[in-house]
Amino acid sequence: MPAGVFTPAAGMPWTVQGPFRMRPGLSRLAAEGAPPGALFHRDALAPAYAAAKRTVLAHQPARAQVGEADPAVLAAIAEAYARETGVLLAPEADALARGLQEDFVILHDEPVPDGATGTLRTRFLSVCFPSNWVPQEKQGLDFLAIHAPVADNALLLAGARGIVDMAFRQAPMLRHVWLLTPGGELPQHPDTRQVRWEDALARAEAGSGRLIEQVFFRVERQTTLPLPALRRGVFFIRVMVCPLAQVLAVEPRRAEALRAALASMTDAVVAYRGMGAVHARLCAELATA
Repeated sequence: MPAGVFTPAAGMPWTVQGPFRMRPGLSRLAAEGAPPGALFHRDALAPAYAAAKRTVLAHQPARAQVGEADPAVLAAIAEAYARETGVLLAPEADALARGLQEDFVILHDEPVPDGATGTLRTRFLSVCFPSNWVPQEKQGLDFLAIHAPVADNALLLAGARGIVDMAFRQAPMLRHVWLLTPGGELPQHPDTRQVRWEDALARAEAGSGRLIEQVFFRVERQTTLPLPALRRGVFFIRVMVCPLAQVLAVEPRRAEALRAALASMTDAVVAYRGMGAVHARLCAELATA
């Protein structure tokens, strides 16, 4: 299996539930028993993340950073990071991009002409490790537009106003999103991804024949930082990756839970996640794992 920057299996969040639904899944940070804040997840892999980000920023800067960052927001991010981790970072876009293990997106709270509560739109994105999406395509969009392409998005769109108000105007929030991917690299921009599902299938056939041994479990730990005094909000994305077989081995019932979740996905979700060619095979292999 290819090398990568892998979070130890025991440290990977496991939030797989069945039946699978595209749902908000937000919780207050304090509600999960975390210490005050916990916006960031800094661990022993920080130097490896920094090296991976330096590579992306050196070779693909226009893909990784989009828009113009608000200096006051950058200062607020640096202050929050120092308060939580004790690590001092310069309040500059490049320094924060390299120093945080998280990617981040700055949103501006823009009033509408009638003076009513406005909408938040993305105005700066620092995303070195996208999960098969294009940061440039999200610039200037609000929550509804960002999530319009998501399959089975009814629950997300129905709660859009409440989600935005709660997460970006009221209190820091936490959400986990899990994915199965054929490659273990942190940056998975659609234009530069190194491994695709056909490659994982080929590796499986050349080895044990088991596709699940070639698959990676990828989790986005998503947190929010409301900055109402600045009429801004920040969205953090901390990507964690580990070989799927190692994650399943942590607890004996995980394979069945994952199989049930995958089996409950609609055809639209399977297609949206690009798993049409491997979905049935993964379900069958997990049933005997």
